[in-house]
Amino acid sequence: MEAALMFTGVGVSLLVQFIKTKIGLNSAGSMILVAGLALLGSFAYFFFDKYGMLESVLQILATAGAFYAFIIRPVVSNS
Repeated sequence: MEAALMFTGVGVSLLVQFIKTKIGLNSAGSMILVAGLALLGSFAYFFFDKYGMLESVLQILATAGAFYAFIIRPVVSNS
């Protein structure tokens, strides 16, 4: 399995967990949401891969995650 697909799966899982806690979905609603977001994620992956933008998107996500983890989070938690 490609690393990009694993990151897409993790993103879908985190998004579902966030929506589930905000809306309070039951298990059937969660499964429908997972299926829909998985389809949406697969279309996005296909689009980015087909047009050569996948590496750029992954680099931006990695940079944003590192910036948040090492810069924003410590500053916010100290204030």
